[in-house]
Amino acid sequence: MILDKNQPKYQDVRKIVSLISDDEISHLVSQELVTAIESSESITYQPTDKLKQALSKEKDYFDLFYDMYPVYVMRKDGTKSYLRANVNKCRHFFNTKCGRSSAMAEHIIKCLDYEVSKRMREGSLSYMMTMWNWLTRSQWEAIEEEMQDSTQTVNSYGTELI
Repeated sequence: MILDKNQPKYQDVRKIVSLISDDEISHLVSQELVTAIESSESITYQPTDKLKQALSKEKDYFDLFYDMYPVYVMRKDGTKSYLRANVNKCRHFFNTKCGRSSAMAEHIIKCLDYEVSKRMREGSLSYMMTMWNWLTRSQWEAIEEEMQDSTQTVNSYGTELI
């Protein structure tokens, strides 16, 4: 209730507040989750940053993937193509593909980061697939091959003696 700024919508606020004991409120204050501001007539409780942080939902891996994916690109014919459509289908596919494996999700995100960076360097971002196609065609598998080749090339450069 403290986090909800529109408290008047609760018709029975007094009934709810009466169920909370003073010990519970003082415990919240001692845990630095709530601050109590005393005025002449009443006490006002406000949430602390610690409470807000504890209650805030952490982003899941798909949200990180979604934020990294380009929103739109300009195709060679001059049309604007939006790449992040079908969000719910993409979320379901991504979560199904990764399962509970955080390593797989991090790997897909790393592959996407590599592809977007490479396309930005080469100026070929206009050829980027839509998010749905990128996921359903398992594009990260092709990118992981490229990533392995590029690391092998970088590591072996200058190691041969003539």
